[in-house]
Amino acid sequence: MKKFVSVLAVLLLVCFVLTVFVACKKEEADTLVIYNWADYIFNEGQMEKEFKSYYKAMTGKDVEITYVTFDTNETMLTRLTKGDSNVDVVCPSEYAIQKLIEMDMLVPLHYFDEEKYVKDFTKNVDSSVYVHNADNVEQGIRDKVGETFGNIEITADNSKNKGKQVSMLDYFVPYMYGTLGILYNKFEFERLGIYDSETLNKANWGILFNDNGEGEVLSDGLTGNILMKDSIRDSYAATVFYLLESGGLDELKNSDGKFYTEMSASELINEVDDNLLELVKDALKDQKRQLFGYEVDFGKDDLLSGNAMVDLAWSGDAMYAVEESWDDEREDYELAYYLPHSTGNIWFDGWVVPTTYDPDHWDAIKLFINYLNRPNVAAKNLLEIGYTAAIKPQVLLDDENAMRILAEGYEYDPDDPDEMAEFTDYFFHYEDEIDLSNWRYPFESAEINSDNYRNIDSLGVMRDFGNKNHDVVTAWNYARSAGVSALPMLGWTALAVVVVVGLVCLIIWLKRLKSHNVRLR
Repeated sequence: MKKFVSVLAVLLLVCFVLTVFVACKKEEADTLVIYNWADYIFNEGQMEKEFKSYYKAMTGKDVEITYVTFDTNETMLTRLTKGDSNVDVVCPSEYAIQKLIEMDMLVPLHYFDEEKYVKDFTKNVDSSVYVHNADNVEQGIRDKVGETFGNIEITADNSKNKGKQVSMLDYFVPYMYGTLGILYNKFEFERLGIYDSETLNKANWGILFNDNGEGEVLSDGLTGNILMKDSIRDSYAATVFYLLESGGLDELKNSDGKFYTEMSASELINEVDDNLLELVKDALKDQKRQLFGYEVDFGKDDLLSGNAMVDLAWSGDAMYAVEESWDDEREDYELAYYLPHSTGNIWFDGWVVPTTYDPDHWDAIKLFINYLNRPNVAAKNLLEIGYTAAIKPQVLLDDENAMRILAEGYEYDPDDPDEMAEFTDYFFHYEDEIDLSNWRYPFESAEINSDNYRNIDSLGVMRDFGNKNHDVVTAWNYARSAGVSALPMLGWTALAVVVVVGLVCLIIWLKRLKSHNVRLR
């Protein structure tokens, strides 16, 4: 019995030691909580595996990742502002980043100041193997941020920093960017006789309004076949650009006395004075005669099914739609994406650190952001997401591994010099007879086409509408509902109620009849 007790004691001691050992080992692993858009990173499992390997090489430690997603900037903002979520790093859009800074809810990163960024690492990061990737980020985006947002004032009443002016570039690291343009059915445009560079480049944003650029109908066949994005900000930008190029803003001034036609693209799409709001509202109301409807995610399906021919689209969504529209019989893509050359909107998403972060996760946060700016990682994100990684094209071109990833993704042989030359020209420098630009890389193509068409200065970035947001929403709701009577809806609702009541009565009557028959038997 004593021997049994001794053995049992030893076993219990061993179990205790092993439990403590395992617990200690688990505590050694660092942690990172990521909050990102859904489907906005390459294969999540593979990414986690690769980042863990990268983190281990940099720190000698393991890292555990909690990955959470959101579907809109507003959902993300609500969660962060409630203050009940311990998120370490999050990826908002530019105007949401502006709002978070104004609310003093972000922590400075100083990613583009290498000395500050690297100095802030703990002693765990191995400086002999760490490579800072800030120089890989596209300078054009950084310039656009400085031009559009300048210094942002912290306005939160409960903040000790209220009134302080800060730079957005100190708080965020660009991740993805894209353009706003026009997705259309190329086969249908050919049938209507409007698929040529002269016609489309004269119509520009007027395509969404069935306007040929001279105030005349582009094609009767487009009437009732145009989709508009069910998005206040995107529809506002497209409409303002249309008003500008169609002469609708000629000789007109804003409330401060400045001519709309003298504003830059960024200034114009961020102008929400009462005069311009009224013009936009009227233009959207008139546009409804040309529309099939409004959409968010299903425009591609409507174009392919023949329900519509034109849709206001984001470049990444458009790329997926175009690549899925291959027609074997005609050996061509049915859909195409057109980026108007007169003016345009460019947007970006970037990584920031909210004040809800855990200070113990600081190394994991900064290494994760740096990891995303490696060329091979950016290449994988390009393929998975469809939008453009905020990495300089030349950085990708100079990295053999990144180019292999991209080429194989587009089914080119990376070991064949001729195929690689063809792929490089297609992916980075592609120009066709309609677009005359590479809409995936507008910063690069702007240099190529600066003498003739769109250049970087003609691409605008939208800020938050601030205290005018309510007015913009009101104008949008009015334009969308204008001309729609409530009577048909009330009629259908009444009919539905009558049908439901009738069915209930019929079921009750049948049950009673069945019960009566049973009693008779």
